[in-house]
Amino acid sequence: MLEFWYEFASSYSYPAAMRIEALAAQHGVAVAWRPFLLGPLFHEQQGLTDSPFNAVPVKGAYMWRDLERVCQEEGLPLT
Repeated sequence: MLEFWYEFASSYSYPAAMRIEALAAQHGVAVAWRPFLLGPLFHEQQGLTDSPFNAVPVKGAYMWRDLERVCQEEGLPLT
């Protein structure tokens, strides 16, 4: 059993979630989906009340560019 921890609001959860079932099936492994929230951790550790990608614009711009690359490589739509 593979525990797949994902954050609903995380942009990077999208490509991972779209691939995890097929990858697990290729190896005969079941997936247990485990949602969690990063927001409270960011707030507690860094005092953030918004996504780090919004709080640091250059980080957000890079994330979108990187996510485009990841999705393109995986053949996933990104809208």
